Amino acid sequence: MLYPAERVAAVEVAGARHVAREEVVRLTALLGRPVFEASATEARAALLRSAAVRDARVEVGLPGQARVTLFEREAAGRWVVGGVEWFVDGGGVLFSSIDPTAAPALRVRDERAAARSAGERLDPALVSAALRLAKVAPGELRADATAPAVRVEPGPSGIVLASGAGWEVRFGAAERIEEKLALALRFLKDSGGRRLEYVDVRSPERIVYSPQ
Repeated sequence: MLYPAERVAAVEVAGARHVAREEVVRLTALLGRPVFEASATEARAALLRSAAVRDARVEVGLPGQARVTLFEREAAGRWVVGGVEWFVDGGGVLFSSIDPTAAPALRVRDERAAARSAGERLDPALVSAALRLAKVAPGELRADATAPAVRVEPGPSGIVLASGAGWEVRFGAAERIEEKLALALRFLKDSGGRRLEYVDVRSPERIVYSPQ
């Protein structure tokens, strides 16, 4: 028999890695509510306002218990803006996590803005291309490229892969990133140890480099 005085005494949480269990319970606002007033729909809507949560299932039942199952975003890499390192998923959504190990060690520095906010959605194609370049290993471009690092600039250079040796490769927009990378790798393989400032492969049909 359901009595009006019966309240939700426990909230079980499953699937939480990015969001703390205590935060999940707080967001649902179910704990302590009369069971007959507890709304699973409202609790789910509150959880979805957390940028790290892609979806959620909420069940309320007797005796005074609720169960929350989170379906969190899967981090594809790390997106650094100003002094803040966000996680980013394959759809370009930025979010934070209580677990600093819950994202691959692929890092991109975004110089197009002074700050970003949780839940902000970036161009997925740009994110995919930049994270692809973040997979380039030390020495893969050329022997002196010992500390490759990716950044996204606001100007025409677009996505830039710095070598760590004082020279960089400018890729421009995200389109045809594999073709551009292959072009850069062929050029660098043939360049020997010549001094470089930059290699520009923004157009896969034409490579530009300095000094000539």
